[in-house]
Amino acid sequence: MRRAKVVGKLWLSRSLPQIDGFKILILRDTSTGKEDYYLGVDVVDAGVGDEVFTVSGSASRQSEHTKNSIADTTIIAIIDPQQ
Repeated sequence: MRRAKVVGKLWLSRSLPQIDGFKILILRDTSTGKEDYYLGVDVVDAGVGDEVFTVSGSASRQSEHTKNSIADTTIIAIIDPQQ
């Protein structure tokens, strides 16, 4: 699991059927202190500015939303800002 901040949304003009309908967000890794950016499939309705948890690899395809997809990273939780 990685912690990240949502910094934008990716708009696709065309895509494979396996990712049709997915909202893909641009994420900045906040768990390592580096300026690493990556993409994640959003299944929890996150938005720009939200802090989120993500999973990658085969774990990202374990939810009912991403099963049989080609998703490599999935946003699985929004972190409550009232920590």
